[in-house]
Amino acid sequence: MSNRETTKLTTPNGKAVELKTYITARERNAMRDVFLSNISVDGSTGAPKLGELKGDLLEKAERKAIEMIVTSYDGSAENIVDRILDAKEGPADYDFIVGEANKVANLGPAK
Repeated sequence: MSNRETTKLTTPNGKAVELKTYITARERNAMRDVFLSNISVDGSTGAPKLGELKGDLLEKAERKAIEMIVTSYDGSAENIVDRILDAKEGPADYDFIVGEANKVANLGPAK
C-alpha cells in the first residue's frame, strides 16, 4: 500500500506532519489489540473479564496510532514516534498529532 493517499498538516508549532487518510481493517485491528489483549471471556458465563489494566495503556495506544497512521514528521519518515516524543515543541504538537491520528483511526465499533 505504498501509494496510499495522505494528507499534510502543520502542527501548532509549525512542523509538517503527513498522515494516511484511512486505515485498513488490519491496521485497525492492530490498534484495537492494545486494548483487547487485556480482555477475555469467561467460558461458563460468557461475561467479559478484564485482565490487569496498566497505567501506560493509553500511551501504548497513542504510540500505536502514530506508528500506523503518521507517515512523515518534520520532513522525515525515520523514527517518527521517538522524534515526536523528543521534539522541543513538546506536548502541544504531540497532542495535535495524536488527535489527528485518532480522527483517521475512528476506532469505534464496526458499523
